[in-house]
Amino acid sequence: MLYFGSFNPIHKGHIALAEYVLEQGLCDLVTLIVSPQSPYKSEHELAPALDRFEMAELACAASRYPEQIKPSVVEMLLPKPSYTIDTLRYLEQVSGDSMQFSILMGADQIDGLTGWREWQEVVKYPIWIYPRAGEQNGLEALPAPTMQLLADAPLHPMSATEIRRRIAAGEDCSQLIHPKVAWHIRTKGLYKKVE
Repeated sequence: MLYFGSFNPIHKGHIALAEYVLEQGLCDLVTLIVSPQSPYKSEHELAPALDRFEMAELACAASRYPEQIKPSVVEMLLPKPSYTIDTLRYLEQVSGDSMQFSILMGADQIDGLTGWREWQEVVKYPIWIYPRAGEQNGLEALPAPTMQLLADAPLHPMSATEIRRRIAAGEDCSQLIHPKVAWHIRTKGLYKKVE
């Protein structure tokens, strides 16, 4: 299962969701695709791609399933900006018939889905949708038959945006991110407000 995201930074909610889909038997492996540059986000709001990958590595290694939850640099090797369909095609090309891919996607992505590059091709893959805390309404009719709602997925009332805000304000985030991720952020001076 491919879990696309900026992971800016990765937090405990990301890992809890990856653990959940494994425990539900929905896949054998969860690969966090760390996007170096989303076509929908400005570069200035992102920590450097390698820092985000390293934080994802630390968080995945600390998960309950470190052999089955791993980050990938694949989109760092492909042309920028990163488009989901291009990544899917590349992964299919290099894996041949040895793997079948599915996608793990947040419900907040659904409204903009028809604006994605070749979105009709993306929705041919099985897509598992996780609701965000407080966003379960309006998910009764998903836009493609390949999409299924993970109604029982753990909902975490945290977001990377809120974590970045807290870090910039010097507030405690220890309940939201793994200690090794927090250490990496402190060491590299990430997400501090520019004076």
